Amino acid sequence: MRDHHPTRVTAQLDDHTTADDTLREEEPMSNATQSVDESSLADVTTALESFVEATTTAMEAADVPASTSDKVAATGERLIDALTAHTDRVEQLEGRIADLETRVAEQADQIEELETALSDERETRSKEAAEDRKRLHALETRIDQQRDTEDMPTDEPTAEHTQSSPTNPPETPLEDVIRIPENLVEESLTANQRRARFVAKDAFEYTKQVPAGRAITSSELRRVLTASEDTTIHNETVSRVIRFLDELGDEVVRVRESKQGERVVVFTDGFVERVRASQSTVGGDGNTVVTNKGA
Repeated sequence: MRDHHPTRVTAQLDDHTTADDTLREEEPMSNATQSVDESSLADVTTALESFVEATTTAMEAADVPASTSDKVAATGERLIDALTAHTDRVEQLEGRIADLETRVAEQADQIEELETALSDERETRSKEAAEDRKRLHALETRIDQQRDTEDMPTDEPTAEHTQSSPTNPPETPLEDVIRIPENLVEESLTANQRRARFVAKDAFEYTKQVPAGRAITSSELRRVLTASEDTTIHNETVSRVIRFLDELGDEVVRVRESKQGERVVVFTDGFVERVRASQSTVGGDGNTVVTNKGA
């Protein structure tokens, strides 16, 4: 009759453990001192499989009942399966984390690029605004000097001089720009300032009546400029023209946004009427292009 005393199983396991300890002692020091955290779950799974196999082998050698050995083997398999499943999940999570880290790094780079571009744009606009103010100041000075010359008393005022004097004085920088003599426009204004002047000068013709005054959408403004220059007008050009109208118009020009998200330039009725009166007083014939507006 075989001896099934547990002492023999314990001795077999002790022998196996001693052998494993001997192998570990022969491993390089770097591996022996490796922390548990550095071990991958795959290595742990492999170690567990070896342990279960060694245990069942030792139990068979010790003539442990097959039912007991089978239970140990089944329990070991369940542990291995569970550990393998967790390993797969951890690997998936690590992959997702790596992807997220990559996306975060890419977005951080994009944000940095956008911040740099925004800073450059602000600096450029600041310089342009300063140049515009300087040019406008010089232009206003020249206009004032010309008016002073025209207003100098003469022995007998002529009818021509009387007719050329505007009855309504300009109230905004935009109106000053509109009244710049044509021979000074080209050398005194930038291309986009000339475009803004072109639209404001015949605002009544290019706009439609709304409760707040007379309005023109950015798309219609683009069509007006395209028709006047017979060339392609880009969105950036339209934006700059709208900005000039807004800055030079003071309180008589407002930039709004429609329900469809489109920018709308609104001129007050008073501004439009003053411009029309000024145009008729100085005998200007405007620069209107056909747009089916002015209703």
